[in-house]
Formats: sequence, structure tokens, C-alpha cells
Amino acid sequence: MPKFSVLTWLVIIVAQITYGLMVYAITRSYYEQRPVVAATPAPSTPVAPHPMPNPNPTGLTPGMGYTPTIEDLKEEDPELIARLADSYFAQKNYSQAIELYERALTIDPKNVETYNDLGLALFYTGQNEQAVDILLAGIQQDGEFQRIRLSLGFILAQIGDKEGAAAAFNKAIELGADNSVGIEAKRMLGEL
Repeated sequence: MPKFSVLTWLVIIVAQITYGLMVYAITRSYYEQRPVVAATPAPSTPVAPHPMPNPNPTGLTPGMGYTPTIEDLKEEDPELIARLADSYFAQKNYSQAIELYERALTIDPKNVETYNDLGLALFYTGQNEQAVDILLAGIQQDGEFQRIRLSLGFILAQIGDKEGAAAAFNKAIELGADNSVGIEAKRMLGEL
């Protein structure tokens, strides 16, 4: 086995460190430029701190992995339009979501879930008064839809109307105290 001088060992060590730093930099750059996508869904969904649009619209299974595009919307299918709007909402692109929720409501003005989702999107863009008006219009369509009561309570609490929020939360609890929406309403009512 050959003997290396101190200078040779120094060159080898510097080369190894340089190589390691280059691999680190390239790997880091690769992962910073690409979003991380989970291969499998989380085993359980924690309760959100605020109401979100229905993550599983009627007739659509979570395993589908299909998100419609603008091109798919040439047909006037309110469920497809609302699904794309939900996708924009999840990406926090609220203005695009609002536009699509409004379009879905012109096709199907009795869809209370779309009123709920539109109200939340309006709230997140700072249009609080319009959000409350839309949620109240949705309640006029179906006063027994529990989630819209939760959303109304959430928004009223955020804008400082504690009394209105408490009434909305109590109605949501009355409509089903033991399901996830009722439990969330109890939690939010307790935080007022």
C-alpha cells in the first residue's frame, strides 16, 4: 500500500468535502423547485380551525385524483364547476374560486353547499358583508344544512358579532351535536 504525503491527504479531504457540498446543493435545489406530493393520503383528517368547502362532494370519491380544468367547464355542470372552484379555494386563489362558485349558483341556485363555499371565499377576500349575505341566502334555500350555520357562526365571530355567532353555532349544534360539524360548532362556541 502506497504512503501518501500530508499534501496528498489534504487534497483528498478537500475533494471529498467539495463533492459532498455539490451533492447537497444539487439535491436541495431539486427539492426546492418541485412540490412534495404525498403518495398516500393521511390516515385521518384533523378538524380544521375554520370551516372548509366540502372535501368530498357528493358522488366523487377521494381516491379519484381528478381535478377538472377550465376546458372541462364548457359544459354547464354545476358539480364539476364547484369541484374546480374547491380546488382554487384550497390553493387560496379565492378570486377565481368566487367566480366559479357564482357561475355554479347561476346554473343551480338551490345548491346550499355552493352558497356555503362562496360565502367562505368572499370572507377570505375581505368581503365580509357579502359573505354574510350569501350565507343567509343559502340558509333561505335550506335552513337545515348544518355546515352553512357553522360557516356563518365562524364569520360572525371573526367580524365581532359574538351574539350572532353564538346563535349560528347553537343552531348548528341543534341540527346534529354528535357529528363532526356539531362538534366543531361546540368547540367554536366555547371559544367565544
